[in-house]
Formats: sequence, structure tokens, C-alpha cells
Amino acid sequence: MFERYENLIEKYITSLDWLRDEFSEMDDLINPVLGIRDWDDSVCVGFGNKKLVVSVDGPYAKRLVLKSALIHASTDVVVKGAKPLFALDTLIGTKEEIKEMALSLKRQAIAMNIPILGGNTRFEDVEPLCSLTVVGELILDEPIRDSTAKKGDLLILLGEPIWGEREERISKALKLFDAWFKILNKGIKINSAKDVTKGGLVPTIYEIGRESHVKFELDEIDLPLTRNLDNFLISLPKKEYKKVLKICEKEDCKIWKVGQAK
Repeated sequence: MFERYENLIEKYITSLDWLRDEFSEMDDLINPVLGIRDWDDSVCVGFGNKKLVVSVDGPYAKRLVLKSALIHASTDVVVKGAKPLFALDTLIGTKEEIKEMALSLKRQAIAMNIPILGGNTRFEDVEPLCSLTVVGELILDEPIRDSTAKKGDLLILLGEPIWGEREERISKALKLFDAWFKILNKGIKINSAKDVTKGGLVPTIYEIGRESHVKFELDEIDLPLTRNLDNFLISLPKKEYKKVLKICEKEDCKIWKVGQAK
């Protein structure tokens, strides 16, 4: 399957391998729980008796900032098993464009309970862009990595694609996050998880398989394979699937079986 998408995988995954190698020694300075060598969605560091999960995303074009940029940035933190605490933004553009983006980010922040507490602003007559940093607190003992799928695992897609206008996207994200945290709070075993960005399902499945040293046998699903979905791809033992399905049915959260690890 992946042979047909070599250009897409190279664009989003393998073309950046050199960057991980270049910065890999940084981990030796702090010994993070999840660092540059892990090359995961977020980093995780100890902070007192807690563990913080942090991710930076963007720059987002204005059209996405007006719809759901804060949601997209926060999925990298949530999928690792952390509850977002706050965010920081970096905004660039004219005063009018920055004001428009800021008001939409404020709406998203209030709805998702992820306050934006600061950042950086640059007034300039250029293409309006926004980058976001999200900081969360890990609610598990260890973050859920994208490199720990096991042979025999089921591959599950959790939550509707976060598409549509802003309020629709907020509603879908809230439903996904609520179901996900209920799954985690029940102690259900999740071996691996990753949000579906970076070119869609194909690169996401490829990356989990590559990092976990497993191969996936995929089912047919009625979703695009190369479009960002911003929901969660999870790898879990078969025995845990019914527990997840029960929670998703109760929370009215969409779920698909995508395949199985061989």
C-alpha cells in the first residue's frame, strides 16, 4: 500500500529524519520523558511531581486560524494522554487581520477551556499567520507513544474528522476529547496513539508502523486516506476494543476499525 504514496510519506515523514539526528544530543541535557529522539507529537518533561506535555504547531494560515487552529494544536497534547492547561500564540499580519484571528482564537479557547495566556505579536503587511504552543499535564503515568504498537493490536480511528465551520469543529473536538479522557480514566490499555495530521491516514499509519516495527493489514474505510482528519488513530489489544466501543457509543463518538498489526 505505502509504495503508492512514497512522495507523500517522504514529504511529511522521512524528509525530516536528518533534523532529529541534528538535535538528538539535546536530550542528553535534560533527559526528557519524551524528547527529540522519540520524534513524537509532543515532548514530555518532568516538572516537580508532575509531567508536562508540550507541543508547538503552525504556522497556520488565517483561514484555519478562524476555524480551529487551537483545536489542531491541542490534539498533539491530548492524544499523548495529557489535559491542556494553557496555550501561547504567535500572530503576524496587519492589525485588522491579527484582531480577527485573535477573536476566533479566544472563542476556541473559551469553548475548549484552553486559555491563551500570552505569546508574541508582529504587525506587518504580510500573509497573516499564527503558531501555537500548547502545554498540558499528563494524567497517566507515562505518555502514550506512537512507537509502541504491538503485533496483534487492532488499529482504531476515534472521533469524526474535525471538518466544517468553527462551531461544528468545536463540537466534534469536544466529543472526541471527552470520549478519549473517559477511555483513559477507565484504565483501558492503549499501546500507541497519534493524531491524524501530516497528510492524513497514510503517513500516520506508516509512521506508527515504522516506529513500532510492526506492519498493518488495513481494512477498507469510507474516509479519505490523504486528508488531515485531526482525530485519533489508536493501536490497542483486541480484548480492549469492546470497552472502547461501549464508551464511544455512550458518548456518541464515532469509531472505525482500520486494521490490525501483524
